[in-house]
Amino acid sequence: MKYSRSEDYVFNEVDGEMVMMNIETGAYASLNETGKSIWNLLEEPKSVEELLPLLLEEYDIPEATAKQDLDTFVAKLVEQKIIVLNS
Repeated sequence: MKYSRSEDYVFNEVDGEMVMMNIETGAYASLNETGKSIWNLLEEPKSVEELLPLLLEEYDIPEATAKQDLDTFVAKLVEQKIIVLNS
């Protein structure tokens, strides 16, 4: 399963955070540094399995913790329709 950025959001970096707005609903969201890294990595569709080693290179955390946090974060972004599952 690969995920990609939703086309319903426009985004910009402001003071180190990724700020985005849904162009359909006007809803705003922001991502912290780690979320911004994931968003940037999703410039091209990627699976969690592809994202995990890239995040482990960037952040000094145990793999099990990174995997759990990544799964939770991706599920939250999918729920909010910020990223979408590609068919």
